[in-house]
Amino acid sequence: MKTLVAVVLVLSSSFRALAADVPTRPDPIKTVDSFVPTFAFTGYFWAAGLNGRTSTFPPLPATDLDMTFGDVLKDLNGGIMGAAEMRIGRWGFIADTMFSQVTTGATLPGPYFSSAKVRSQSVTLQASAVYRIYSDETFDVDIGAGVRYWNLDNRLKILPGALNLRIDVSESENWLDPILIARLHARLGGPWSLTLAGDVGGFDAGSKLTWQAVGTVNYQWNEKLTLKAGYRALYVDYAKGNFLYDVTQHGPVIAATYRF
Repeated sequence: MKTLVAVVLVLSSSFRALAADVPTRPDPIKTVDSFVPTFAFTGYFWAAGLNGRTSTFPPLPATDLDMTFGDVLKDLNGGIMGAAEMRIGRWGFIADTMFSQVTTGATLPGPYFSSAKVRSQSVTLQASAVYRIYSDETFDVDIGAGVRYWNLDNRLKILPGALNLRIDVSESENWLDPILIARLHARLGGPWSLTLAGDVGGFDAGSKLTWQAVGTVNYQWNEKLTLKAGYRALYVDYAKGNFLYDVTQHGPVIAATYRF
């Protein structure tokens, strides 16, 4: 935790130097010690590709994974992405949800089977609490901890050909990762701001290692609505028996946050 705090303070010092000559917004800074709760909901779209190595249908061997977002989009059935935050004084409580389903298929050579279809569902839920350790005209710095839940559900269907034989295989894994969190918000002047956030966890409690890094440039459209654009990366290395999921998801993200 001491190392995490040190990294956040170094980042804070660096961005203070960059923003020293930028005029700050004239609006007064809200008192972080106010105990009136505030709420924010963020809907976002993450154009993520995938890279890594997986074996999600043991005992089939592990295979390399290298997919752009365009590759994913071709087979994407749908998804839900959103986050909610409640703040009370210096405390923030955050929930983040991601769900996606992809279905792909191929024609098989030979007369015995006709085709194969793979349906893959992914659910990631994160709950965390953060505490504001520093706040001034330019910067807010939060640190905290939480848990990230993963569920991967895969189904393989091999459809019959000359043998009139059908094969159905399913594999599902779920696990829970503890995580440590740091977040920096920098006001750049006028309606503009910058947010950097990251976490690290796993520690062999669920996965061997997981980490996440997010950076966005924000534009405050009005008192309640903020538009955001940036980049996000999420990594996990999970293995259990012959099941392996060592994957990085990364790509641009756009979002809108509404406060009420």
